[in-house]
Parts: sequence; structure tokens; C-alpha cells
Amino acid sequence: MTGWSTPRLVALLLLAGSSALLWGGTSPAHSTASDATVPHQVGMWTGSPLEVSERVTQILETDDVGLMEYRLGEEPPVWLAQVAGFGNRAAFHPPELCYVGSHFDVLERGSIAVIVNGERRRVMRLVVTQNDKPFEAWYWFTANGRVTPNYYQQQAWLLLDAIRRRPTSGTLVRISTPKDEATSAHRRLLAFLTAWEVSQHVVAGDGS
Repeated sequence: MTGWSTPRLVALLLLAGSSALLWGGTSPAHSTASDATVPHQVGMWTGSPLEVSERVTQILETDDVGLMEYRLGEEPPVWLAQVAGFGNRAAFHPPELCYVGSHFDVLERGSIAVIVNGERRRVMRLVVTQNDKPFEAWYWFTANGRVTPNYYQQQAWLLLDAIRRRPTSGTLVRISTPKDEATSAHRRLLAFLTAWEVSQHVVAGDGS
């Protein structure tokens, strides 16, 4: 576990853009109230919550923040970050800006198409590095059930909903994993995203 201290740092930097504010190198601990909406089991992946500090929630202007580290056998971990905001567009930020502000190098950025459970999805893909350690991250935004990899599209949807006096609710979801020659980060993220989508449909159907 100690070999992955830097990737855990990356998972938190994506949310707030300051390593000093976000991560003190502690072990997985109880997170925020968002734990209730971020499943601990995603398919065969088992998650452990990562601590979210009070300072982080102040920066993001929402306490609905969830960070999880998921493990599947001997596979490198997948980290999931979810930020939610009800009636608060300020809770969302383009993740690459946080990386740059925290002295990470963004090597690649672009929207890609993936097939998830038989359906075509677009996600934003980043490859970042720090201290010669590369990571691949995929992220997307939601706005009242609509999904987009584009931050500005999400903001436009939320603003339009506010103008129409509709409830405004959105999320930023990011998944990331170590990227190296020995393992396929793309394959791992796609497998996790496939399981994640199934878990979300199951959660959404509970009680209906």
C-alpha cells in the first residue's frame, strides 16, 4: 500500500487543487455523508473510503464529496471521486485545472468514446504525471440525469434549469488509476466504468 501514496494524492488533488490541503498521508478512513451514495462494492471491486477534510468541503462549497479506493485482486487500484451539488453550480471544477494548479503535468487531454454495457459513452480522458509517475483519469459531469464530458455543457444545463425554476442537481465523477507499461490503464478503467454503471442503475432502482 505504501507504494501508492502518490496516486492517493492524485485522487485528492483532482478535487481541490492543493496537496497540502487535501492529503496528510493517512490510511483510508470514514469519509463524508457522500459515502451513503458511493457504493462500497462495485461489481467485484471492493472499495475503501478515503478521508475528506473539512477544508476540502469548504473549497468545493459542498459537503457531498466521496472518495473511494477500489481493489480487485492484484490489480492496481482505481480511485473514484464524486462531487455532488444540489442547487450549487460552484461545486464543480474542470479537473485538469486542479492538476495544473498543483504542479502536475497534463500530458494528454481529450474526449474519447467507449462502449459501456453495449452503449456508446463519451468521457474526458487525462494523462497526468508527477515525479515521473503517470496516471490515467476519466471524468464526466451530470446535470439532472444528463451526462456529458464537457464542463461548460453541464454548467449551461444547470443554468438553464435554474432559469426555468427547476431543481438543479449535478455531479462530477472521476475515476483514475496508475498508468505504466506493465498494466493496461484503459482496460482497467473501462472494466470499472462498466461495473460502476451497473451499480448506479441498481442503486437508482432501490425502492422504486
